Amino acid sequence: MAIKCPNCGKTLHWYDFRAECKYCGANIPNYDWEGSLERDADIAETSFARLHYHLDNFKSATVGSPLRIVRLVCTLLPLVALVVPLLNATFAFPFYAETKSISFLTFVLDYLTKFDIGSVLSLAGGEILGGVITSLLLACLFALLAVAAGVVNFFVVLLGAINLRWLPNVILNLISLASWCLSAYFLNQFTLGASELSVQVFSGTVSMWILLGVGLFLLDLVIDVVVGVGLRKQRKTQPTIDEAVEKELKELREQAEEAAAEIA
Repeated sequence: MAIKCPNCGKTLHWYDFRAECKYCGANIPNYDWEGSLERDADIAETSFARLHYHLDNFKSATVGSPLRIVRLVCTLLPLVALVVPLLNATFAFPFYAETKSISFLTFVLDYLTKFDIGSVLSLAGGEILGGVITSLLLACLFALLAVAAGVVNFFVVLLGAINLRWLPNVILNLISLASWCLSAYFLNQFTLGASELSVQVFSGTVSMWILLGVGLFLLDLVIDVVVGVGLRKQRKTQPTIDEAVEKELKELREQAEEAAAEIA
């Protein structure tokens, strides 16, 4: 593979393995090493200046004000919905009766993981229990979607803080809120249908604690919108990343010149 001498521009071939150019005698590995060092230093300073800009944005968007700190904390609060009771269920058999509160987490651990998924899907396609099982599966699916969107939202808050972005968080909160409300609806449909089909063996009601999940998702949404308005104003008024980098590099050069003048 041919290359060109950086000094004279003559073409060199693979068999020209000497460090010096055979045409002009320039030492190719050490050619303009001072200029290379300066260019590398400029690249490093520019990279650090850009990093400082993003870190300042991250700090401002996450802990820059009491409301933004509350926003960061509230992003994880909807996960409380995993453990609060969602369903009050009563099982009545001859010589045995039990009433218990079931949360989403206990339902997954104590019931869903022990079911044969194939059999459950077969029941969902049946004529008698199809509607009831489908409602239960949809309630679980939407609850899982709400929680998953809530978890993703936390990491999106951190990633978006680098560039003061906030709209994806609002979208994820809307998905979580809508999914949680749909989960409550289908869970209520399940309890009504199961009570009618079980001949009083099973009866249940949706727990009022499910409103806690609604409230937490709604609170997170409102705070995201309020903080987002502030972040949008901040983006409009603060310097762009190129302007900030140029200003920082200028200050670094001035400091270097002052240090060199003091030494001289």
